[in-house]
Amino acid sequence: MKKEKLGAFINAVYVITVTICIINLKKPETMTWGALWSVRDSLVSYTITFFMMISMWLQVHYLWEQIERIDAAVVWSCIVFLFTSSFVPYTTSLMMEENFANRYFAVIYGALTILISVNLLVVQKTAERCNREYLQKFRLKKILPTQQIVFVDIVIKIVGTLISVFVWAPAIIIAVFVAFEFNSLATRIAQKRCAQNAQAAALQSVNAA
Repeated sequence: MKKEKLGAFINAVYVITVTICIINLKKPETMTWGALWSVRDSLVSYTITFFMMISMWLQVHYLWEQIERIDAAVVWSCIVFLFTSSFVPYTTSLMMEENFANRYFAVIYGALTILISVNLLVVQKTAERCNREYLQKFRLKKILPTQQIVFVDIVIKIVGTLISVFVWAPAIIIAVFVAFEFNSLATRIAQKRCAQNAQAAALQSVNAA
């Protein structure tokens, strides 16, 4: 299978997943500010979930830009990644119905977001193994976003889930948002450093010649 076909399939699944999330969004009984405020939990749950899904999609997008080929291991790791991601509308709808202050559903939501990030880490590792020679050709040791970034993302979500269990149920929502912001910022910084290193290597080659 070509990476373009798998990438198109991933895009399609994510579009459908996000669409289902907004379909499950609660509607206010009347068009008043008070009625809109009454469904605030549903709006917040959807908003956080949307940006979390976009964060995961962007990381796969960055990954696809840096690899040349895929193998069976990459395909199956992506299938498992998409399988766990497909549960997002279901868990989000549970939080919309029960409100995100319910710690049981907060834990389910947190566990799912952690599992998705772990699966993304597996996708990265299998893609690196499959493209080791290609990456070495361009002096790249790691694929962006690096495993360190994804690892911190997982730690943030684990901490948020634990706080949801023992202290304050909505903490997982905040943790997912913080993880999204961290992913975005850390990946941009890593991209800039990678570009600077590539420019420096090109200058060294020119000077050596």
